[in-house]
Amino acid sequence: MSEAATAETKKPKEQKNHPSGMTLDERFKLARSVGAECIQEEELRNLLDKHPSPSAYDGFEPSGRMHIAQGILKSINVNKLTKCGVKFIFWVADWFAMLNN
Repeated sequence: MSEAATAETKKPKEQKNHPSGMTLDERFKLARSVGAECIQEEELRNLLDKHPSPSAYDGFEPSGRMHIAQGILKSINVNKLTKCGVKFIFWVADWFAMLNN
């Protein structure tokens, strides 16, 4: 085999670009940075590869005073995952908060 053919076969496989313009590795790394622990990293990678806009759920009960760090950290993490292409569904347990009063 010629050197050109050998170099061609050794080239890494091109990763398809996501509408965000990020590669799969970049999206995985950014999504992975949100949590302290990931039980099955390969499953997360496959999800991001096969579904351009997976869904994520976030829920909270708005009772008591929200700490400023909670609001800032939540928005940072939601923005990171949104940048990866994740669509969010927010659940607000307002009935439960009302019952607490």
